[in-house]
Amino acid sequence: MADTDFQQRIWTELDAHPVCMVTTAVNGEIKTRPMSGHVERDNHRILFVTHRHTGAVDEVLRSPSISIAISHEDRNFYAAIACQSSEIEDRELLRRIWTPMASAWFPNGPDDPDATLLALTPISAEIWDAPSSSVLVAFKLATAKILGRTPDLGVNATIDMR
Repeated sequence: MADTDFQQRIWTELDAHPVCMVTTAVNGEIKTRPMSGHVERDNHRILFVTHRHTGAVDEVLRSPSISIAISHEDRNFYAAIACQSSEIEDRELLRRIWTPMASAWFPNGPDDPDATLLALTPISAEIWDAPSSSVLVAFKLATAKILGRTPDLGVNATIDMR
């Protein structure tokens, strides 16, 4: 199946700004944390290097549904992406995507036994995509007010990401 324009936009935004807010919900407790991911578009997933013994992996194993949020205010683009998650134990893949940033948390490098991969596979997404020009937004708001209409400030849609 070919990507829709909205699907492609989400992947492009994830590539450009891989830091996401990752939210888990386990036993009624919701936790959100910023995480820097590695986008693997060809494999339809985002990979995160994380500690095997921290909350994120434990939460994924207990409840594999996760949400990630991206926010690009300069482009007036926002997305909440529902994902399925899993832990991947693959040292070669971990070495391949290793970054200097990961070394800050794992001084022993990608062979650190506590380093693991969290894989998120997007299932669906709700997006908000509006004009990025504040002048255009102000014009649309003023025009709508004068005409007694609801302003057209872009797209809000839920899309299938599979």
